Amino acid sequence: MLRKRFDYTPICSAAGCGADAIYKIAAPWSDGKSRELKNYGLACESHRDSQLARGKIHREGLRLAEGESVGPTGVYRLEPGAIDAKLSRLPDHDA
Repeated sequence: MLRKRFDYTPICSAAGCGADAIYKIAAPWSDGKSRELKNYGLACESHRDSQLARGKIHREGLRLAEGESVGPTGVYRLEPGAIDAKLSRLPDHDA
């Protein structure tokens, strides 16, 4: 059976925005077996820095289970059809 790829345009996570998201705010996460990006939100160009700051605050409050690790929160460029591991991390503007 041929699977049809699910495509959609994600929306910015900033309250009331509604613009297309072009960035994922995330941190590399692993439980020792699996690796992925822990999602802290999506952002358009206008809300990139504010969503990154919000993601960093949420990351600070994260409690890890034994064996889990989480890297620094950053900005990743969304690419249609790409899995988390293939997203490119971008420099932080707010540093």
